[in-house]
Amino acid sequence: VQGLAVGPLIVGFTALAGGFAGLAGMLEVAAVQGSANGSLAAGYGYTGILVAFLARHNPLAIIPVAVLLGGIDASGGLIQRRMDLPDATVLVLQGMLFIVILFSETFYGRFKLFNPDLWQRPDLLKGVA
Repeated sequence: VQGLAVGPLIVGFTALAGGFAGLAGMLEVAAVQGSANGSLAAGYGYTGILVAFLARHNPLAIIPVAVLLGGIDASGGLIQRRMDLPDATVLVLQGMLFIVILFSETFYGRFKLFNPDLWQRPDLLKGVA
């Protein structure tokens, strides 16, 4: 069999990434905060999963999606102060963006009325609608 064994590579790099995450957390607690407290739970894990999903695991798409979600997160304080909204407004906006993109991906393949093949072959329209 040619090539590299994928399974051990995945396990190895996952362990390496977990080690780096633990090292970063240790440095955050030891050098920046001084002790473990409640302000360390920033919620970056949820945002990171959302960025990876919305970018469809495309490395080039991660940057604009991360900037978009970071912009929503950064402007959240201003939106809350100006419009007198609750603290969860940013999470609601991110969730609404996630749901809209999820629905658009779900319904994209179901309604193919703008597919040129359907208009050239009317027999294919029997399964639509």
